[in-house]
Amino acid sequence: MLKYIILALMLSFNLFAQDAYEKGEGKFYSTDDDSLTFIKEELIHLGFQDVISKKLEASGLNKELFWEKYNTQLQAAFKVVEENLRKKFQMDEKPSPAQKESFVRELRQKKLVFKRRFGNLARVITSYSIDKTSRSAQNPKIRYIKLHAKVDEKLLTKIYYNYVQGKKTGDYGTLYIHVDYKLENANYTELGISNEGDFANVVNNAWLKDFARNKPGNIKNIEILQGQKLDSLMEYLKLPYERMIQEIPAEFVNSLYLKIDIDIKKVSADLDVNKYEFEFNGGLFLQDLQNLQILSSANFDSDIKDFTLTNKNSKLGNMIATFVYKIPMNAFREVNSSIKNIPPMTSIQRLALYDFQNIKSVYELMDTLKNKGIKYSLNARLESIGNSKAEIIVFYDGVETDLKALLSSIKSAKSGQTYDVIDSDTVLGIKFNKLEDSKSL
Repeated sequence: MLKYIILALMLSFNLFAQDAYEKGEGKFYSTDDDSLTFIKEELIHLGFQDVISKKLEASGLNKELFWEKYNTQLQAAFKVVEENLRKKFQMDEKPSPAQKESFVRELRQKKLVFKRRFGNLARVITSYSIDKTSRSAQNPKIRYIKLHAKVDEKLLTKIYYNYVQGKKTGDYGTLYIHVDYKLENANYTELGISNEGDFANVVNNAWLKDFARNKPGNIKNIEILQGQKLDSLMEYLKLPYERMIQEIPAEFVNSLYLKIDIDIKKVSADLDVNKYEFEFNGGLFLQDLQNLQILSSANFDSDIKDFTLTNKNSKLGNMIATFVYKIPMNAFREVNSSIKNIPPMTSIQRLALYDFQNIKSVYELMDTLKNKGIKYSLNARLESIGNSKAEIIVFYDGVETDLKALLSSIKSAKSGQTYDVIDSDTVLGIKFNKLEDSKSL
Protein backbone atom coordinates (compact mmCIF):
# COMPACT_ATOMS: atom_id res chain seq x y z
CA MET A 1 0.00 0.00 0.00
CA LEU A 2 2.83 2.40 0.90
CA LYS A 3 4.44 1.74 -2.49
CA TYR A 4 1.27 2.91 -4.32
CA ILE A 5 1.02 6.02 -2.16
CA ILE A 6 4.63 6.95 -2.94
CA LEU A 7 4.04 6.28 -6.67
CA ALA A 8 0.92 8.47 -6.61
CA LEU A 9 2.83 11.27 -4.92
CA MET A 10 5.65 11.02 -7.47
CA LEU A 11 3.20 11.18 -10.37
CA SER A 12 1.46 14.14 -8.75
CA PHE A 13 4.79 15.91 -8.25
CA ASN A 14 5.87 15.30 -11.86
CA LEU A 15 2.59 16.65 -13.20
CA PHE A 16 2.90 19.70 -10.96
CA ALA A 17 6.53 20.30 -11.99
CA GLN A 18 5.75 20.05 -15.71
CA ASP A 19 2.91 22.56 -15.35
CA ALA A 20 5.52 25.20 -14.50
CA TYR A 21 7.27 24.58 -17.83
CA GLU A 22 6.23 25.27 -21.41
CA LYS A 23 7.07 22.87 -24.22
CA GLY A 24 8.79 24.20 -27.31
CA GLU A 25 9.86 22.82 -30.68
CA GLY A 26 12.20 23.97 -33.42
CA LYS A 27 13.15 23.02 -36.97
CA PHE A 28 16.44 24.07 -38.58
CA TYR A 29 17.80 23.61 -42.11
CA SER A 30 21.54 23.09 -41.64
CA THR A 31 24.34 23.24 -44.21
CA ASP A 32 27.71 21.52 -44.50
CA ASP A 33 29.35 24.69 -43.10
CA ASP A 34 27.47 24.49 -39.80
CA SER A 35 29.29 23.03 -36.82
CA LEU A 36 27.46 20.82 -34.33
CA THR A 37 27.71 23.58 -31.73
CA PHE A 38 26.24 26.12 -34.15
CA ILE A 39 23.35 23.76 -34.99
CA LYS A 40 22.61 23.11 -31.33
CA GLU A 41 22.60 26.84 -30.48
CA GLU A 42 20.25 27.56 -33.38
CA LEU A 43 17.88 24.76 -32.41
CA ILE A 44 17.73 25.96 -28.79
CA HIS A 45 17.04 29.49 -30.01
CA LEU A 46 14.15 28.27 -32.18
CA GLY A 47 12.81 26.20 -29.29
CA PHE A 48 12.89 29.28 -27.05
CA GLN A 49 11.02 31.30 -29.68
CA ASP A 50 8.28 28.67 -29.75
CA VAL A 51 8.07 28.71 -25.94
CA ILE A 52 7.82 32.52 -25.94
CA SER A 53 5.06 32.43 -28.56
CA LYS A 54 3.06 29.93 -26.52
CA LYS A 55 3.50 31.94 -23.32
CA LEU A 56 2.36 35.14 -25.05
CA GLU A 57 -0.70 33.38 -26.42
CA ALA A 58 -1.52 31.81 -23.03
CA SER A 59 -1.30 35.28 -21.45
CA GLY A 60 -3.80 36.69 -23.94
CA LEU A 61 -1.13 38.79 -25.70
CA ASN A 62 -0.84 39.24 -29.47
CA LYS A 63 2.14 37.07 -30.45
CA GLU A 64 1.84 37.97 -34.15
CA LEU A 65 2.08 41.69 -33.39
CA PHE A 66 5.01 41.11 -31.04
CA TRP A 67 7.05 39.18 -33.62
CA GLU A 68 6.13 41.70 -36.32
CA LYS A 69 7.47 44.58 -34.19
CA TYR A 70 10.47 42.56 -33.08
CA ASN A 71 11.42 41.51 -36.63
CA THR A 72 11.02 45.07 -37.92
CA GLN A 73 13.59 46.31 -35.42
CA LEU A 74 15.82 43.32 -36.08
CA GLN A 75 15.81 43.93 -39.84
CA ALA A 76 16.58 47.62 -39.37
CA ALA A 77 19.48 46.83 -37.06
CA PHE A 78 20.86 44.07 -39.34
CA LYS A 79 20.72 46.29 -42.42
CA VAL A 80 24.04 47.86 -41.48
CA VAL A 81 25.73 44.45 -41.20
CA GLU A 82 24.36 43.42 -44.60
CA GLU A 83 25.53 46.66 -46.21
CA ASN A 84 29.04 46.11 -44.85
CA LEU A 85 29.07 42.58 -46.26
CA ARG A 86 27.94 43.85 -49.65
CA LYS A 87 30.89 46.24 -49.67
CA LYS A 88 33.28 43.52 -48.50
CA PHE A 89 32.34 41.19 -51.37
CA GLN A 90 31.80 44.01 -53.91
CA MET A 91 28.24 42.89 -54.58
CA ASP A 92 27.36 46.14 -56.36
CA GLU A 93 30.43 45.98 -58.64
CA LYS A 94 29.92 42.87 -60.78
CA PRO A 95 31.11 40.29 -58.27
CA SER A 96 32.59 36.97 -59.35
CA PRO A 97 30.69 33.71 -58.74
CA ALA A 98 33.08 32.97 -55.86
CA GLN A 99 32.33 36.35 -54.28
CA LYS A 100 28.58 35.77 -54.62
CA GLU A 101 28.88 32.36 -52.99
CA SER A 102 30.99 33.72 -50.12
CA PHE A 103 28.56 36.60 -49.64
CA VAL A 104 25.52 34.32 -49.40
CA ARG A 105 27.30 31.94 -47.02
CA GLU A 106 28.60 34.65 -44.68
CA LEU A 107 25.34 36.62 -44.80
CA ARG A 108 23.39 33.56 -43.66
CA GLN A 109 25.86 32.84 -40.85
CA LYS A 110 25.91 36.42 -39.56
CA LYS A 111 22.14 36.78 -39.78
CA LEU A 112 21.48 33.64 -37.76
CA VAL A 113 23.93 34.69 -35.04
CA PHE A 114 22.52 38.25 -35.06
CA LYS A 115 18.95 36.93 -34.64
CA ARG A 116 19.97 34.79 -31.68
CA ARG A 117 21.49 37.74 -29.88
CA PHE A 118 19.16 40.58 -30.87
CA GLY A 119 17.18 41.86 -27.90
CA ASN A 120 18.61 39.05 -25.73
CA LEU A 121 15.18 37.38 -25.54
CA ALA A 122 16.79 34.29 -24.00
CA ARG A 123 16.96 36.17 -20.69
CA VAL A 124 13.25 35.43 -20.15
CA ILE A 125 14.12 31.71 -19.98
CA THR A 126 15.05 30.96 -16.38
CA SER A 127 15.74 27.25 -16.95
CA TYR A 128 15.28 24.65 -19.66
CA SER A 129 15.90 21.04 -20.56
CA ILE A 130 16.30 19.42 -23.98
CA ASP A 131 13.95 16.46 -24.40
CA LYS A 132 15.05 15.32 -27.84
CA THR A 133 17.04 16.29 -30.92
CA SER A 134 16.67 14.43 -34.22
CA ARG A 135 17.12 14.53 -38.00
CA SER A 136 14.68 14.08 -40.82
CA ALA A 137 14.77 10.58 -42.26
CA GLN A 138 14.23 12.01 -45.76
CA ASN A 139 16.74 14.88 -45.44
CA PRO A 140 19.46 14.55 -42.75
CA LYS A 141 20.22 18.30 -43.02
CA ILE A 142 16.85 19.08 -41.44
CA ARG A 143 17.24 19.06 -37.66
CA TYR A 144 14.55 19.05 -34.96
CA ILE A 145 14.47 19.84 -31.25
CA LYS A 146 11.96 19.35 -28.46
CA LEU A 147 12.55 21.05 -25.13
CA HIS A 148 10.70 22.43 -22.13
CA ALA A 149 11.54 25.72 -20.47
CA LYS A 150 10.50 27.90 -17.56
CA VAL A 151 9.70 31.53 -18.38
CA ASP A 152 9.94 34.71 -16.32
CA GLU A 153 6.44 35.85 -17.26
CA LYS A 154 6.77 39.27 -15.62
CA LEU A 155 9.88 40.08 -17.65
CA LEU A 156 8.35 38.68 -20.84
CA THR A 157 5.30 40.91 -20.40
CA LYS A 158 7.55 43.93 -19.91
CA ILE A 159 9.55 43.11 -23.05
CA TYR A 160 6.31 42.53 -24.98
CA TYR A 161 4.99 46.02 -24.22
CA ASN A 162 8.40 47.58 -24.93
CA TYR A 163 8.22 46.27 -28.49
CA VAL A 164 4.49 46.66 -29.07
CA GLN A 165 3.98 50.08 -27.49
CA GLY A 166 7.49 51.44 -27.79
CA LYS A 167 9.93 51.59 -24.93
CA LYS A 168 9.56 54.58 -22.63
CA THR A 169 13.27 55.25 -22.34
CA GLY A 170 12.87 57.93 -19.69
CA ASP A 171 11.13 55.54 -17.28
CA TYR A 172 13.39 53.73 -14.84
CA GLY A 173 12.93 50.64 -12.73
CA THR A 174 14.89 50.37 -9.48
CA LEU A 175 17.36 52.68 -7.78
CA TYR A 176 19.98 50.37 -6.25
CA ILE A 177 21.95 51.87 -3.35
CA HIS A 178 25.32 50.32 -2.55
CA VAL A 179 27.16 51.70 0.50
CA ASP A 180 30.78 50.87 1.26
CA TYR A 181 31.96 51.75 4.79
CA LYS A 182 35.64 51.90 5.68
CA LEU A 183 36.60 52.15 9.37
CA GLU A 184 40.24 53.01 10.12
CA ASN A 185 42.19 52.97 13.43
CA ALA A 186 39.15 51.57 15.27
CA ASN A 187 36.79 48.59 15.31
CA TYR A 188 33.03 48.33 15.69
CA THR A 189 33.26 46.80 19.16
CA GLU A 190 35.01 49.98 20.29
CA LEU A 191 32.03 51.92 18.95
CA GLY A 192 29.68 49.80 21.07
CA ILE A 193 28.35 47.92 18.02
CA SER A 194 28.70 44.18 17.46
CA ASN A 195 29.59 44.34 13.75
CA GLU A 196 29.62 46.47 10.60
CA GLY A 197 26.29 45.02 9.47
CA ASP A 198 24.43 46.46 12.45
CA PHE A 199 25.98 49.89 11.88
CA ALA A 200 25.26 49.79 8.13
CA ASN A 201 21.65 48.69 8.61
CA VAL A 202 20.84 51.65 10.85
CA VAL A 203 22.27 54.28 8.46
CA ASN A 204 21.26 52.57 5.21
CA ASN A 205 17.64 52.08 6.30
CA ALA A 206 17.41 55.73 7.32
CA TRP A 207 18.68 56.79 3.88
CA LEU A 208 16.28 54.33 2.25
CA LYS A 209 13.32 55.97 4.01
CA ASP A 210 14.50 59.42 2.92
CA PHE A 211 14.71 58.35 -0.73
CA ALA A 212 11.30 56.67 -0.49
CA ARG A 213 9.74 59.90 0.83
CA ASN A 214 11.31 61.98 -1.97
CA LYS A 215 11.25 59.34 -4.72
CA PRO A 216 11.25 60.79 -8.27
CA GLY A 217 8.29 59.74 -10.41
CA ASN A 218 10.46 57.83 -12.88
CA ILE A 219 11.75 55.43 -10.20
CA LYS A 220 9.49 52.54 -9.22
CA ASN A 221 11.54 50.85 -6.51
CA ILE A 222 14.46 51.65 -4.19
CA GLU A 223 16.53 49.00 -2.48
CA ILE A 224 19.90 48.43 -0.83
CA LEU A 225 22.12 46.40 -3.17
CA GLN A 226 23.73 43.39 -1.51
CA GLY A 227 24.27 39.64 -1.75
CA GLN A 228 23.68 37.85 -5.05
CA LYS A 229 22.38 40.96 -6.83
CA LEU A 230 25.56 42.83 -5.94
CA ASP A 231 27.67 39.95 -7.30
CA SER A 232 25.57 39.94 -10.48
CA LEU A 233 26.10 43.67 -10.94
CA MET A 234 29.87 43.38 -10.50
CA GLU A 235 29.95 40.77 -13.30
CA TYR A 236 27.75 42.91 -15.54
CA LEU A 237 30.00 45.94 -15.09
CA LYS A 238 32.90 43.96 -16.59
CA LEU A 239 31.15 43.75 -19.99
CA PRO A 240 32.30 45.90 -22.92
CA TYR A 241 30.09 48.94 -23.47
CA GLU A 242 28.71 47.63 -26.76
CA ARG A 243 27.30 44.46 -25.17
CA MET A 244 25.64 46.08 -22.20
CA ILE A 245 22.18 46.91 -23.56
CA GLN A 246 21.80 43.45 -25.17
CA GLU A 247 23.05 41.50 -22.15
CA ILE A 248 21.81 43.48 -19.17
CA PRO A 249 20.49 41.21 -16.37
CA ALA A 250 16.71 41.40 -16.03
CA GLU A 251 16.81 42.97 -12.57
CA PHE A 252 18.90 45.90 -13.84
CA VAL A 253 16.81 46.84 -16.89
CA ASN A 254 16.07 50.60 -16.84
CA SER A 255 17.68 50.86 -13.40
CA LEU A 256 20.18 53.11 -11.65
CA TYR A 257 23.13 52.46 -9.35
CA LEU A 258 24.02 54.82 -6.51
CA LYS A 259 27.43 54.02 -5.00
CA ILE A 260 28.23 55.73 -1.69
CA ASP A 261 31.67 55.56 -0.03
CA ILE A 262 32.00 56.54 3.62
CA ASP A 263 35.47 56.65 5.22
CA ILE A 264 35.60 56.90 9.03
CA LYS A 265 39.00 57.37 10.67
CA LYS A 266 39.71 57.65 14.38
CA VAL A 267 42.18 60.51 14.88
CA SER A 268 42.52 60.47 18.67
CA ALA A 269 40.92 59.24 21.89
CA ASP A 270 41.13 60.61 25.44
CA LEU A 271 39.81 57.78 27.58
CA ASP A 272 40.07 59.79 30.80
CA VAL A 273 37.25 62.08 29.66
CA ASN A 274 35.71 59.68 27.10
CA LYS A 275 36.40 62.10 24.26
CA TYR A 276 37.01 60.83 20.71
CA GLU A 277 38.00 62.62 17.51
CA PHE A 278 37.05 61.17 14.10
CA GLU A 279 37.68 62.31 10.55
CA PHE A 280 35.04 61.68 7.83
CA ASN A 281 35.52 61.54 4.06
CA GLY A 282 33.77 60.00 1.09
CA GLY A 283 31.74 60.57 -2.02
CA LEU A 284 29.09 59.16 -4.31
CA PHE A 285 28.15 58.70 -7.93
CA LEU A 286 24.91 57.85 -9.72
CA GLN A 287 25.16 55.59 -12.75
CA ASP A 288 22.78 54.42 -15.47
CA LEU A 289 23.09 50.63 -15.46
CA GLN A 290 22.14 50.23 -19.12
CA ASN A 291 25.08 52.23 -20.44
CA LEU A 292 27.33 53.04 -17.45
CA GLN A 293 26.94 56.76 -17.98
CA ILE A 294 27.65 58.77 -14.81
CA LEU A 295 24.60 60.97 -14.19
CA SER A 296 25.76 62.70 -11.00
CA SER A 297 28.73 62.64 -8.63
CA ALA A 298 29.91 64.40 -5.48
CA ASN A 299 32.82 64.41 -3.05
CA PHE A 300 32.03 64.92 0.61
CA ASP A 301 34.11 67.63 2.28
CA SER A 302 36.53 66.26 4.81
CA ASP A 303 35.18 66.87 8.32
CA ILE A 304 36.68 66.31 11.77
CA LYS A 305 34.21 65.83 14.60
CA ASP A 306 34.58 65.40 18.38
CA PHE A 307 32.34 62.96 20.28
CA THR A 308 32.08 62.84 24.08
CA LEU A 309 30.36 60.07 26.01
CA THR A 310 28.48 61.92 28.74
CA ASN A 311 27.08 58.91 30.60
CA LYS A 312 27.25 55.13 30.72
CA ASN A 313 24.28 54.78 28.36
CA SER A 314 25.96 56.83 25.65
CA LYS A 315 27.14 54.84 22.66
CA LEU A 316 29.86 56.13 20.35
CA GLY A 317 28.40 54.12 17.47
CA ASN A 318 25.01 55.84 17.74
CA MET A 319 26.63 59.28 17.69
CA ILE A 320 28.74 58.43 14.65
CA ALA A 321 25.78 56.85 12.83
CA THR A 322 23.74 60.03 13.36
CA PHE A 323 26.59 62.15 11.99
CA VAL A 324 27.21 59.84 9.00
CA TYR A 325 23.50 59.92 8.14
CA LYS A 326 23.70 63.71 7.62
CA ILE A 327 26.88 63.73 5.49
CA PRO A 328 25.36 63.13 2.00
CA MET A 329 22.07 65.03 2.46
CA ASN A 330 22.98 67.90 0.11
CA ALA A 331 24.34 65.45 -2.47
CA PHE A 332 21.12 63.39 -2.26
CA ARG A 333 19.12 66.42 -3.40
CA GLU A 334 21.37 66.65 -6.47
CA VAL A 335 20.92 62.92 -7.08
CA ASN A 336 17.13 63.26 -7.03
CA SER A 337 17.32 66.20 -9.42
CA SER A 338 19.54 64.19 -11.80
CA ILE A 339 17.09 61.27 -11.76
CA LYS A 340 14.17 63.52 -12.62
CA ASN A 341 16.04 64.92 -15.63
CA ILE A 342 17.54 61.74 -17.10
CA PRO A 343 17.58 61.90 -20.91
CA PRO A 344 16.28 58.85 -22.81
CA MET A 345 19.05 56.54 -24.01
CA THR A 346 18.90 53.17 -25.76
CA SER A 347 22.22 52.75 -27.61
CA ILE A 348 25.96 52.91 -27.06
CA GLN A 349 28.60 53.10 -29.78
CA ARG A 350 32.38 53.28 -29.65
CA LEU A 351 33.89 55.68 -32.22
CA ALA A 352 37.54 55.52 -33.24
CA LEU A 353 39.16 58.84 -34.20
CA TYR A 354 42.27 58.94 -36.42
CA ASP A 355 44.77 61.63 -37.49
CA PHE A 356 43.29 64.41 -35.35
CA GLN A 357 45.43 67.52 -35.11
CA ASN A 358 45.32 67.86 -31.32
CA ILE A 359 43.09 67.18 -28.32
CA LYS A 360 41.19 70.39 -29.05
CA SER A 361 40.04 68.83 -32.34
CA VAL A 362 38.69 65.81 -30.47
CA TYR A 363 36.67 67.89 -28.00
CA GLU A 364 35.45 70.12 -30.83
CA LEU A 365 34.10 67.07 -32.66
CA MET A 366 32.41 65.83 -29.47
CA ASP A 367 30.72 69.22 -29.03
CA THR A 368 29.55 69.12 -32.65
CA LEU A 369 28.07 65.64 -32.17
CA LYS A 370 26.23 66.74 -29.01
CA ASN A 371 24.82 69.86 -30.70
CA LYS A 372 23.75 68.09 -33.88
CA GLY A 373 22.45 65.05 -31.98
CA ILE A 374 20.06 66.85 -29.65
CA LYS A 375 17.04 64.98 -31.02
CA TYR A 376 18.77 61.70 -30.07
CA SER A 377 19.67 63.02 -26.57
CA LEU A 378 23.24 62.33 -27.67
CA ASN A 379 26.14 62.54 -25.24
CA ALA A 380 29.78 61.67 -25.80
CA ARG A 381 32.64 60.79 -23.48
CA LEU A 382 36.36 60.54 -24.22
CA GLU A 383 37.48 57.00 -23.44
CA SER A 384 41.16 57.02 -24.47
CA ILE A 385 43.61 59.12 -26.47
CA GLY A 386 47.06 58.55 -27.96
CA ASN A 387 49.31 60.19 -30.54
CA SER A 388 47.29 59.21 -33.59
CA LYS A 389 44.14 57.49 -32.28
CA ALA A 390 41.44 58.30 -29.77
CA GLU A 391 38.23 56.54 -28.78
CA ILE A 392 35.00 58.16 -27.64
CA ILE A 393 31.86 56.50 -26.33
CA VAL A 394 28.60 57.86 -27.72
CA PHE A 395 25.33 57.43 -25.80
CA TYR A 396 22.08 58.16 -27.65
CA ASP A 397 18.38 57.32 -28.00
CA GLY A 398 18.14 55.62 -31.39
CA VAL A 399 19.65 52.87 -33.51
CA GLU A 400 23.06 52.58 -35.15
CA THR A 401 21.76 53.79 -38.50
CA ASP A 402 20.67 57.05 -36.83
CA LEU A 403 24.21 57.66 -35.60
CA LYS A 404 25.74 56.83 -38.98
CA ALA A 405 23.36 59.22 -40.71
CA LEU A 406 24.32 61.91 -38.21
CA LEU A 407 28.04 61.34 -38.82
CA SER A 408 27.54 61.53 -42.58
CA SER A 409 25.56 64.77 -42.28
CA ILE A 410 28.26 66.63 -40.37
CA LYS A 411 30.56 68.14 -42.97
CA SER A 412 33.07 69.89 -40.73
CA ALA A 413 33.88 71.07 -37.25
CA LYS A 414 33.91 74.73 -36.18
CA SER A 415 37.53 75.25 -37.27
CA GLY A 416 36.83 74.11 -40.82
CA GLN A 417 38.21 70.65 -40.09
CA THR A 418 36.81 68.01 -42.44
CA TYR A 419 36.88 64.27 -42.06
CA ASP A 420 35.92 60.93 -43.63
CA VAL A 421 33.63 58.40 -41.97
CA ILE A 422 35.08 54.90 -41.55
CA ASP A 423 32.40 52.20 -41.56
CA SER A 424 33.60 48.59 -41.64
CA ASP A 425 32.68 45.27 -40.05
CA THR A 426 34.96 45.97 -37.09
CA VAL A 427 35.28 49.75 -36.83
CA LEU A 428 33.02 52.77 -36.90
CA GLY A 429 35.08 55.91 -36.78
CA ILE A 430 36.28 59.19 -38.17
CA LYS A 431 39.50 60.04 -40.02
CA PHE A 432 40.43 63.71 -39.74
CA ASN A 433 41.70 65.22 -42.98
CA LYS A 434 44.91 67.24 -42.72
CA LEU A 435 44.56 71.01 -42.62
CA GLU A 436 46.90 73.02 -44.79
CA ASP A 437 49.35 75.34 -43.00
CA SER A 438 48.09 74.09 -39.62
CA LYS A 439 50.13 74.15 -36.46
CA SER A 440 49.83 71.66 -33.65
CA LEU A 441 49.27 72.96 -30.17
